Amino acid sequence: MLSSIATPWRALSLERKFLLTATLAIVLSMMTLGYWVEKRIRVGWIQGMAETGALYLEGFLAHHVQTLENSRILPAASRTEIQNLLSDTRLGNRVAIIKLWDLDGNLIYSTNNSDSHEKLHSGYIERIKGGEVVVDENTDDHISELRSINITPRLIEIYAPIYKRNSNNIIAIGEFYEYDKFLKSEIKSVKYGTWFLIFNVSVIIIVLLHIIVSKTGKTIGDQRELLESNFARAAELAKRNNALRRAADRARLNATVLNETYLASVGADIHDGPIQILSLMMLKLPDATPNATRLDELGMVRRDLEPLIQQTLADLRNLSAGLVLPEVENLSPTETIDLAITRHEHQTGTMVLRDLEDLPERVSRAIRVCAYRVVQEALNNSYKHAGGQGQRVSARLTGKMLEIVVTDTGIGPTLQRHYPARSTKLGLQGMDSRVRALRGSLIIARLDNGGTEVRATLPVRS
Repeated sequence: MLSSIATPWRALSLERKFLLTATLAIVLSMMTLGYWVEKRIRVGWIQGMAETGALYLEGFLAHHVQTLENSRILPAASRTEIQNLLSDTRLGNRVAIIKLWDLDGNLIYSTNNSDSHEKLHSGYIERIKGGEVVVDENTDDHISELRSINITPRLIEIYAPIYKRNSNNIIAIGEFYEYDKFLKSEIKSVKYGTWFLIFNVSVIIIVLLHIIVSKTGKTIGDQRELLESNFARAAELAKRNNALRRAADRARLNATVLNETYLASVGADIHDGPIQILSLMMLKLPDATPNATRLDELGMVRRDLEPLIQQTLADLRNLSAGLVLPEVENLSPTETIDLAITRHEHQTGTMVLRDLEDLPERVSRAIRVCAYRVVQEALNNSYKHAGGQGQRVSARLTGKMLEIVVTDTGIGPTLQRHYPARSTKLGLQGMDSRVRALRGSLIIARLDNGGTEVRATLPVRS
């Protein structure tokens, strides 16, 4: 049952759901309000009519019951006159029965000869003594009494105080049964008027609500379409930005590879050009005559030029070796960093401590080349400025970042004349440019022991 209702409900738009819910809420609220208002009007109207009827009836009864101030027995003449009030008179068309009670609740007189042992409800007595008119619409407990005098219409039972003439002293309690047909006609007209007003107000509220919700729904629909359009454009822009970012990353990686290729080409040109020419010059320099008492002029030239040529050859070979990157295509990150350390040890005759934790098996070639150059440049600087004392290289994977740390103790400079050539001949600036080109970071700091720490962080790429 619930599923059969829920399925079409879910298919409705938000606007229709709201309208149906609001309409149902308004209808139920107005029905409740109408019922409450009708009840209040009915009670108020009955009470007002009862008080009016009580005053009307008291006008007829007052002069007949004045003797009850001193006696609880109504004279026979007064009984007859009261009985005649209900015979073919205007009062008789409205009132069916009249009863008189003393202030203790004992029946004094009844136009239908009721049981004289009947007692009035004590709660009624207290209210009437306070000057209140009491109305009781439920006459079911008097059905047998009414049937005995052939009265079938519904009656309204009204209790009212009867005062001593020209005073506020209550001398008796009057009870009369009034036909409700007159009251019903009045209440019916008020009831229909009340429900007609509530119905019109409900219709106006629902119509206004429908207009407001329809306009609001249209505005929300337009804004939703605009948001969806903007979201689609934003998604397309994000897609293009991602494509551009990937293209920029590829361009940076390609630039790094091209730079290494260019440096290798320069190193090869130096090796095949100046180095070969200088080597040929060394071979063609004349030797000094071994048996001569003094060196001839050509021998003096060889003696003066040979050290300079040897120095130049050594520098060119170191420069060429630094520019030409070893083959790292099939090496893992651990093997690449270890190769840079090993070459530095062979070139300088120093020892470097290694702390290479579990690194990924494969990263991009650009990352491996950059790691090699960072370790090479940092160790060369350590050897030049700290004499290679306390050299240590550590590398570990932190999240998706490869962290390389090169430190030394900074004991003092080396006394050797020749230093290993650096990879780019641009020192720290070149190393920083390499790292930043791959969206990494480079931090160089002085340690408390006087040494230096170089910390490079590179994003790991597949």
